[in-house]
Amino acid sequence: MIPATRLGLSSERLRAAAPYAVLVALNLLDRFPALLNAAAVHSDAAIVGLQAMHVLRGENSRFLWGADYQGSFDAYVVAAFFAVGGTNPLTLMLAPILGHLVLCCAVLAMLVRQLGSRATALVACLPLVFTPQAINGVVVYAPRQWSITFVLVGAAVMAWPAKRFVPERLALGLGLCVLAVYLDMFCVLWLPAVGLLALLVCLDPPLRLRTVAVRLAGAGVGTVLGTWAVRALRQSDVAKNYGVTVDLSVIERTWPLLRDTSLPWLLGAKVWIPGQNLYPDLWLPPAPVRALQLFGALSILALALGSGVLAFSRRIPWPVKRMVLFGAAASSTALVAFLVSGWPVDMWSTRYLAPLVWSLPFTLAALAYRLRRRGLIALLAPYLVVAAIGGWLSWGPYVDGLLPRLDARGAATEEGELGDYLRQRGFENGYAQRWLAHRLTFLWHEHPAIASFEPNRYPPYAAAADQAKKKAYLFHPSEPRAQPGPYLRALRQRPGKVEVKRVAGFTVILYEEP
Repeated sequence: MIPATRLGLSSERLRAAAPYAVLVALNLLDRFPALLNAAAVHSDAAIVGLQAMHVLRGENSRFLWGADYQGSFDAYVVAAFFAVGGTNPLTLMLAPILGHLVLCCAVLAMLVRQLGSRATALVACLPLVFTPQAINGVVVYAPRQWSITFVLVGAAVMAWPAKRFVPERLALGLGLCVLAVYLDMFCVLWLPAVGLLALLVCLDPPLRLRTVAVRLAGAGVGTVLGTWAVRALRQSDVAKNYGVTVDLSVIERTWPLLRDTSLPWLLGAKVWIPGQNLYPDLWLPPAPVRALQLFGALSILALALGSGVLAFSRRIPWPVKRMVLFGAAASSTALVAFLVSGWPVDMWSTRYLAPLVWSLPFTLAALAYRLRRRGLIALLAPYLVVAAIGGWLSWGPYVDGLLPRLDARGAATEEGELGDYLRQRGFENGYAQRWLAHRLTFLWHEHPAIASFEPNRYPPYAAAADQAKKKAYLFHPSEPRAQPGPYLRALRQRPGKVEVKRVAGFTVILYEEP
């Protein structure tokens, strides 16, 4: 073995790099079931992969296909990955995972500087490793992760401690945070916390008129740098797609959803395991595990509140106070928005509460500063355990106890068999329910290309299917929202040849015009 010193790596550099290596390794291990089953890519991620394929052919767009509330940045990142690693589901998954790793390492670097301890900073970042489904679903599937990365990297840049104020750093950090809104309008949730952090940075001592003016100028530059892209979003579409309104009447519906489902799921007090049904099933653990779940969820709430109170102590440095206030503002905004927005409607709306978890390293900064490594890990352990349990079980059929496994859908063998069958029969176009259509089209590299029954995120797919003389209608039990009966009756009333086949678990209606 070649000694590290001969490679130009001193022991100090190795010690400095160790927390980052541990953080990356733990993240990859915790997401290994998803990586092993990358071919289970869902439709929202598949559409990013399809757009990335078209980017490599020179087709460009400011927005993601069919989603004018999300910029096309993710498609360009995925295109770069495809250019290097080939067009496949694993490469598609690695693009958002890289974004999550960049986020984790940026927050860790900032905390190392703020807390003065690599080990303590690493422990404070563990809530970004062992995460619930609301975070895992973003980490492994495009297209939201890079917008969150922009926000938290920008916040880390703004909160970076330094001996003197650097207006360029404030401008860069704030610019990244605002630009994230162009990547995904979801990041509107972060703007109140981002604005508060920028204001607190401008109030760093010493407070003299000239210095504050320079800082405000830096904040203004950052805002302008981010806003130029956000202006591309049409306000009418933003309001239509994101429902940026406040409606107190919806609290009668959102409060029970928050109390009984979304918040317990986010904090590990309850776990829903996906399977073959449209909605996952509630996991019923043994009584001791159930007690641990409740304790872990309550403990993280108590730690967050305790850190917020501790932040007002004179023993906590001003830069650490800023971080805690940023985390508290992000969490509070997410909770309030969940209650008064019309968007939360079912258990999947738990994703709107995800800022509570993403901001935990900031929220817990005061406790981390006072308790250091051992005290912090002791208090965090119950939550980390239940978060790890919930996150691992959220992989559903991809895990068997403590071991990952390869699921049939994750191997995409049935989809491959169906694609081969359609190509052999000469069918290059077709239709399916949207959660099947884009997924199948990506797995088949657009041969065949399947349009969705619903309004298409990429209209050319529908135009090609409408004009084709031979078209296939595809159905699968995993997507019960589309049934073959109505389509079969309609096709039999039209001139032409109609066949019904069962291929690898799919019901296939083959239609050929005369």
